[in-house]
Amino acid sequence: MAQGRICVSIPTDDEKTVKLGHFGDARLYLHYVYDPEARTWRLERKVENPYAGEHHHEEDEEHSKRPRILALQEGCNVIVAVAFGPGGEEYMKRRGIVVVRVRPRTGMDEALRRVEEALGLARG
Repeated sequence: MAQGRICVSIPTDDEKTVKLGHFGDARLYLHYVYDPEARTWRLERKVENPYAGEHHHEEDEEHSKRPRILALQEGCNVIVAVAFGPGGEEYMKRRGIVVVRVRPRTGMDEALRRVEEALGLARG
């Protein structure tokens, strides 16, 4: 993956730390793009989640909010999360998304550092 464009989606409620709960319940997703020449991350966009707090139907894929949550991550191939609903992580992985798990209260810089480690990117 390190050869192509790397876009990371980080769920957050406060724009400072990774969302404590499930990925799909975040108020916002911050999309960061990696610049391999400068070895830095750039915030590309903030995406509001209109489905935050919506009731889940994980067993019924047709009525699940997962496809809508995935659509909000358009262009991103990596997601960071503390937690998922049942089967959520597997759903993302089956669609080619790299999942990087972090601890509660992880800040944005630390989350991006963990992505670098997971992808084997050289640190600048």
